Amino acid sequence: KNAAGFLNVLEKRLSESEFIAADRFTIADITAMCAVDFARVVGIKITDEQTNLKRWYSAVSSRPSAKA
Repeated sequence: KNAAGFLNVLEKRLSESEFIAADRFTIADITAMCAVDFARVVGIKITDEQTNLKRWYSAVSSRPSAKA
């Protein structure tokens, strides 16, 4: 329940900013990307309604460092 709520918090924040903590990619984005990845393991996924979160996740997960 709390993890799904976390995705809603991220969605709201990302409606206001391209990245989570600053106007650039930071450790906050790395940490959140890992949290989103681990949440999928237990069945918590980004919903179709979370458009800002989907945009952000697509951008950060496509970075070369995310593929390492």
